[in-house]
Amino acid sequence: MKDFGCFLKRAGLFLLVTFIFSYCGKMPINGKLDGRWQLMVINYHADGEQEKPEYTYYDFALHLMQFRQTRATDGGYGYINGRFNHVGDSLHVRMIRQNKNVAKRFGLNDTIQHFSVEKLTNKRMVLNSDYARLEFRKF
Repeated sequence: MKDFGCFLKRAGLFLLVTFIFSYCGKMPINGKLDGRWQLMVINYHADGEQEKPEYTYYDFALHLMQFRQTRATDGGYGYINGRFNHVGDSLHVRMIRQNKNVAKRFGLNDTIQHFSVEKLTNKRMVLNSDYARLEFRKF
């Protein structure tokens, strides 16, 4: 019986330590939105034009986001930091310290943009603003 009591103490200690270490990492707080999304199609509302950007990504984690282009046709590439707020079917994004011309490369009309979330699954996301409709795939 003494051995069983010792076993229970060790097992309890092991479970406690395992539980503590499992919470050391940052847990995703944005559900299906978290992660890297590749921008596949931009449909512009004003003229009906469609663009298929290459190597353009939105990354979401915690309360921050990055707009990324690993190769851009106009010679610019890299990443831009931003912030976002996702509540229900609404997504507000804001580029930090950028201008309108840079925002347009990512399907935004300005550095601050409001989207309605038309679709959000583990594999696809569709965002719609007054400027354009953006289609993404999870990368």
